[in-house]
Amino acid sequence: MKNGGGRWRSRSNVWLVAAILLAPRTVPAQAWQSASQDAMWVGTFVDQPITAKTSLWFDNSWRSMDFGARPQQVLLRPGVQYTLAPGVRVAAGYAYIATAPYGALPSPNPLREQRTWQQLTLTHKGGPVTFSHRYRLEQRWIRPLLPTVASVTAEEDRELGPTTYQNRLRYQGRAQINLPGLAWDKRPLIALAWNELLMPLGGATQLVTLGQNRATVGVGLPVTPRQRVEIGYMNLYNAFPARRANEINHTLWLSWHYTGVAPSK
Repeated sequence: MKNGGGRWRSRSNVWLVAAILLAPRTVPAQAWQSASQDAMWVGTFVDQPITAKTSLWFDNSWRSMDFGARPQQVLLRPGVQYTLAPGVRVAAGYAYIATAPYGALPSPNPLREQRTWQQLTLTHKGGPVTFSHRYRLEQRWIRPLLPTVASVTAEEDRELGPTTYQNRLRYQGRAQINLPGLAWDKRPLIALAWNELLMPLGGATQLVTLGQNRATVGVGLPVTPRQRVEIGYMNLYNAFPARRANEINHTLWLSWHYTGVAPSK
């Protein structure tokens, strides 16, 4: 009986030591919070040539949750583009973004971001399909709107907090093709698909990580020779490592595209 009790105590001590050693490892292994929700993005995109090779660029986006019921984000992004060769363009510009706490996993405070960006766009055809590749580098200055009173009732009750600086690399690959037999005022409808990766650079790991993935399919309606409306579905994956959370936004995508004519000499 004494030997049996000793073996029991010995095994108990082994399990106790194992539990102590393993306990710290179980905290980082906790699952992230996840949310799946509906959203709607409405955007405009303007490409207005000012010379044979140079054009002004502007796009803006109004983004909301629950198909317009709750605000998410407003984005304004002007820039200048230059054509190096047929199918090769470079661009640079500025962006301003205002983000509200939104969805099932909101940020603690509204955010205000100013951004500079540079990009390279390559376009080519493969049979009836037109392909484009966009590489964009962003420098981001992000500031929270912090409350100045215990109970916030208006934007005047908040002030800009400290700035966080981030770099981000983005890649978008897009393919589109005319739909045979489908036309609007004799202009063919377009089937399109694109995916974009948004990858923060640097940070704690000094490595490229995946911040967002935007996978989209849709159709384009050429309402005039220089105007197009697109409607589609975007599956947006967004990760928030600091909050150990991620979201998948099932997004209705609506956009208007305009390409101007270069002024005559």
